[in-house]
Amino acid sequence: MIDLEELFKTKKIPFEIYHHRAIYTNEDALVIKAEQGFKGTETKSLYLKDKKDRHYIYFTFTTKKSDFKRISKLVGTRVSVVSPEIMEKITGQKAGAVSPFGYLEDTPIIIDEELLRQEKLVFAPGRPDRTMVVCVSDLEQIFNVLKIKTYLLEEE
Repeated sequence: MIDLEELFKTKKIPFEIYHHRAIYTNEDALVIKAEQGFKGTETKSLYLKDKKDRHYIYFTFTTKKSDFKRISKLVGTRVSVVSPEIMEKITGQKAGAVSPFGYLEDTPIIIDEELLRQEKLVFAPGRPDRTMVVCVSDLEQIFNVLKIKTYLLEEE
């Protein structure tokens, strides 16, 4: 994993970072958010793979059900969620703390279009004891700096 905090500082991308006890569930996230006082839309990042073991991130709302048929159609290949054990071996991240970006390998991101209508996005930067908040208006710069291929999953 790339150290997003250091990279964003270097590239002058605004962000907020919060240090706290480990979060692994949506319920824990809401408690920590209230304790820490950060604002923004809670997100989740699902680590996906296709049959050729190419990996993708699906970046969406914590409460939204994932439509894998639509995601697969968008990227042109059938995708599924990687098991927590394999994901941790590949990325060093635990389930519930998956970062939407910052991977050393080429990992395209599939973005839920509805996220782009939010002001700020809250996510785990690859560690369960950290929360990062970025403005949606800075996502394009983040994707450019990280050279991430993006897919936009449009609303139905």
